[in-house]
Formats: sequence, structure tokens, C-alpha cells
Amino acid sequence: MNIYLTSGTYDYLWKKYENEFSKKTLLLMQDTNSDRAILLHESQNPSFFKEPRSYDILFTHGILENNGFITMNHIPVSEENKPVYEHNMMKYFTSNTNREMQAIRFLRPKKGDTYIIFCLWEEKASYIKWMQQPENAHAPIGKNGEKNWNSLQHSIFNGKPYFMQFTIPEED
Repeated sequence: MNIYLTSGTYDYLWKKYENEFSKKTLLLMQDTNSDRAILLHESQNPSFFKEPRSYDILFTHGILENNGFITMNHIPVSEENKPVYEHNMMKYFTSNTNREMQAIRFLRPKKGDTYIIFCLWEEKASYIKWMQQPENAHAPIGKNGEKNWNSLQHSIFNGKPYFMQFTIPEED
């Protein structure tokens, strides 16, 4: 299974792909701080986007639905450390089965070095509640994960990880 991402403004992406929403697994997410948006396409087939960012799905939980709140951790990992990083993340995902998010996708880039931990939450309040639980303080998901990745013990990274939040606006 693959995930494809493309970016643009929310209005542009909606107009360009609105006929595809009923036929494909698509999520149109708007950055909570701007009009920037990302369209996600999950499929076993090649994407219909002209120039997608392509990812292999290494771990999956839940069903992607076109509503809710999204968190995306972007983690650049050096080439020689990718196997170790993937092993550690898979160990985390398979050992932590108490999940409050609706869906998770752990994504390996087909080109480049930036992995994505994609989480779909029912709403932002669900994410905040999850973050406030002490057992999630060092989870690699969410804003706390970004702090943990920047510590000296994590020299496997190729750059500074970053965290983004999106909403899926309700259709008019």
C-alpha cells in the first residue's frame, strides 16, 4: 500500500480533485495556521497526482476518514540509520496497542530521507487529552516527540524533525 501527498492551497486542491473524492481514499487537510493544504491519496495503484511525494506504508492502524484532526511528524533520517529507526518505530507501534487515534500511518519515503508519522484524531481535543497522559510523554507521536528527537542521544537524524497540525474542514 502507498500514500501519495500533494500540496497547494485548500481551494485549489478542492477544485482540482473534487470529482475524485467519492471514488478514492482521499483526505484534504488544511494547515491550522494558513491556507496551505495537503491532499493525501492512499492506494495500491499509482497516484493520479502529477508530481506526488510517494511513501510506503510500514505500519497501519485504523481507517482513514475524511473528517477530524491530523498530526504529522516529519523525521529526516540518515541513510545508514534507516533500518535502526524503522526497527525502533515498528517496535513502538506493535508494543503500544492502546491507541486513542482513529488511524495511524508510519510512512517511509520512496525518495529522500523524511519519514512521516501520520495520525488522524476525532478532534483536536482528543489529541490534547492523549498528549496530557503521563504515559505518552515520551511517545514519538505529537509535539512531545519533536522534543525527544532533538536530544543528543538521537544522532541518527539527518536534520531537524518538525511537527504539523491540520484540520479536515467540513464540506459545504
